[in-house]
Amino acid sequence: MAPPFHPRTHANREATMTQQSPEATPAAKPESHEMKISHMRYFKVPNIVSTEVTEAELAAQLERERAKYLIRREKLEDVSNELAKLRKTLTALGQQEKVVDTEWRQEFVKGFGKQSKEVREKLKQKGQWASEASQIKEMIALLEPQAEWLKMQTLSARISLRIAARRFDDLSSHNQLVNSLREMSESESMAKFSAAVPQLFERIEVDTYNDPVFMIKLGIDVSSQPGKSIATRLNKEDTRQVNDEIRARNHQALGELLVRYMPSLDSQECMPVTQLPSLLTCEAEARDYPSNIGFARRLKELELQMEYVPSLDDLDSAQA
Repeated sequence: MAPPFHPRTHANREATMTQQSPEATPAAKPESHEMKISHMRYFKVPNIVSTEVTEAELAAQLERERAKYLIRREKLEDVSNELAKLRKTLTALGQQEKVVDTEWRQEFVKGFGKQSKEVREKLKQKGQWASEASQIKEMIALLEPQAEWLKMQTLSARISLRIAARRFDDLSSHNQLVNSLREMSESESMAKFSAAVPQLFERIEVDTYNDPVFMIKLGIDVSSQPGKSIATRLNKEDTRQVNDEIRARNHQALGELLVRYMPSLDSQECMPVTQLPSLLTCEAEARDYPSNIGFARRLKELELQMEYVPSLDDLDSAQA
């Protein structure tokens, strides 16, 4: 059995061979793992990798976006609760006003038009409740545009948080994938696996040439199961198609083997650091504002209605 591969030993051996053979050309620089995975047909490197940003930088950005979102969400929840209380109070005042309105009318007609003390007190009470209801309506009118504005700003922060989480996930999962494959590639198990792959590819190649469903598309009858000997009868275009099919089947076979021996993907959960909090009932969803132009227009409309429009810095301050 060949001794295990070690980069330093291998480099020393190459240096010795070069010294012993003056005519030997320098060994080509090994292709890096990053170069190997950057020219693949099916596996695409995430765009975030090309920015050269680090996981630590993305993690810090993710936490900033999370803090901003949680502050806005808390303020939205407070405003929504206040609005709910005001609306509940307004409903109760309306019901009480109806009751007292009925009572003073009955008292008035039963007394044949006399303005008794009871009638005057009920009229006074009705006026007080009507005045209070008017004030509550004014408060609601002031708070409603602010509540929707906060809802939209909270949605904007959640979208930014989702983007930051996706960027972090893309980079961290890519790094984990590549590093894990690098570790496996240097293991004894991978060496044994690699030694068995050529025979697997050989079977796939023969099976492809003997596949009547595929070969009939090229107008070739392989009912006699000729195997690779049929290759001499193929023209240049047919050869290209067969080679592409064999390559695809090789990759599919390796992918199936890998997935079969992996833990169930259904049991894998989102990493806690990138898991977004559940939506509150007072929050908006992206589908509520499907148009970016409409979103910006609505924000402007609300700001024109608001008595006070906080800056985003003030909004994102931890102080209420």
